Amino acid sequence: MIYVTYVNLFHTSYYGITKKIMSQIKTFQQHFGKVYYTFYQGRMMYLMDGECVVEKEFCISQEKCNAAIAAWVNKYGIQRIYVRYNFADKWFVQFLKLQKEKNIKLVLEIPTYPYDGEIKDKRRKAEDEYYRQQLYKYVDWVATNSDAPELWGMSCVKLLNGVDADMHPLHSKKAEDKRIVLIGVSSMVVWHGYERLLEGLYQYYDQGGEYDFLFKLVGDGEEKEKYYLLAEEYGVKSRVEFCGILKGEELNRQYGQADIAVSSLGLYKTGIQDVTPIKGAEYCVRGIPFICGYHDMRFPRDAEYIMTVPNAPEPINMWEVVRFYKEFTSQKNLKLKMRDYAREHFSWERIMMPIIEYLK
Repeated sequence: MIYVTYVNLFHTSYYGITKKIMSQIKTFQQHFGKVYYTFYQGRMMYLMDGECVVEKEFCISQEKCNAAIAAWVNKYGIQRIYVRYNFADKWFVQFLKLQKEKNIKLVLEIPTYPYDGEIKDKRRKAEDEYYRQQLYKYVDWVATNSDAPELWGMSCVKLLNGVDADMHPLHSKKAEDKRIVLIGVSSMVVWHGYERLLEGLYQYYDQGGEYDFLFKLVGDGEEKEKYYLLAEEYGVKSRVEFCGILKGEELNRQYGQADIAVSSLGLYKTGIQDVTPIKGAEYCVRGIPFICGYHDMRFPRDAEYIMTVPNAPEPINMWEVVRFYKEFTSQKNLKLKMRDYAREHFSWERIMMPIIEYLK
């Protein structure tokens, strides 16, 4: 089997996505044995087996990338293909057609749908809109977060983001008197929308708020500079800590110091309402209550450990954050309840089983 990706899995901005992909690969391995995977870095397409480079090919175009992958499928006798969708073009459609002609079972994962709002390049957007209408000829199954029974003429299976509970320790921090530490772990792109929280902090203290808030931002990305400047402009710089990119024990330590996690607050910019981000599952399995600006389809709407705010540009009401946290900390064993819920509903084995059954 081969898991096909077209991006640099080892770039810092893909850290969360790479964790997800490796968990999916681990699940596939338990059922199908050896699973190769591909990624693109520095004009090279790589074929990997675990941490070992099996082959690499110099590729400066989508045509070359898809040709290299097709050659590896032939060379290593691949019978099952799982593709993480990047975008559609002539060469991707041609690759899919080749696999269809060889009767190779293939599942196409579209990580986020709809995704048109995420494509900024007009030419690429137009190209994708044209060629994705041809995918149904060569793909039988597509996996995505959509509830729709079919997408672009292909049968659609709902795919939620899962979590490997063993990688995430249970949160154990005790509540402090009138102090709340918030944490946002992300690649800081436009749809994370942390400016809403920064403005909320400004309004809270401008109107006499008494709680001592600290917002820890973990990660890096295109919006980081904007957040830094806004923290200065709003006069809350001392309440915002930029921690940089963290992994492993350093990341666990920051989680251990936090009281509430902050998920995406800016998905309204992409037109998305319902989604299942990786971070939501991770916060849940750790037992950390969290704030989100969307409907997470994996949870009941009245989950007492989620504060759902409008999917709109308005600032976050920090008085409501205080109320939410007081209610959360007043309940016993809620962290364990969150972890149990995550173990039951978000295991990759459970989530991937419909796809595994199809690929058998």
